Amino acid sequence: MRSTRRKRSIQAFRTNGIIEIHMPAKISRRQENELIPEMIAMVLEREARARKGDEVLLHMSAELLGSLLPEFSERPSSVTWRPMRERWGSCTTLDRTIRISQRLNTAPEYALKYVLFHELIHLRIAGHDDNFYELLERYPEKERAEAFLEGYEAGIAGTPDEISLNIGV
Repeated sequence: MRSTRRKRSIQAFRTNGIIEIHMPAKISRRQENELIPEMIAMVLEREARARKGDEVLLHMSAELLGSLLPEFSERPSSVTWRPMRERWGSCTTLDRTIRISQRLNTAPEYALKYVLFHELIHLRIAGHDDNFYELLERYPEKERAEAFLEGYEAGIAGTPDEISLNIGV
């Protein structure tokens, strides 16, 4: 995005899954073609540094079980990030594995913990019956987390999955 108000600075960030690059209007097309890959790389590097590893999920699981589900003896055998487009998370009760969508890696902690808490309950209760929802009510920021997740879905619903940049290469 070019701006006549912007004089020298260039800024890049992701909005609704799309990397936006803001630059002065006076930059030449040649300079723009050189800067775009640099700025994209900078955003991707910044995002990579912000990502949480599987060990963070396992630690969060232990905290949630201890504080909100102390009566549970069930423990996950693994908690890992996975690419998921349709779900926020999943749990296989038989082998006690939990998978969390990579889309949540940079989400606010309260939203990530809510999804993780939901999946932890599935270690004991496979379906979504009254007992399940009764336990889910224990999560202190349930409404806030649900609102975030609904807003996230609504925000990306109208954006394209892929964007191709024609930078003359």
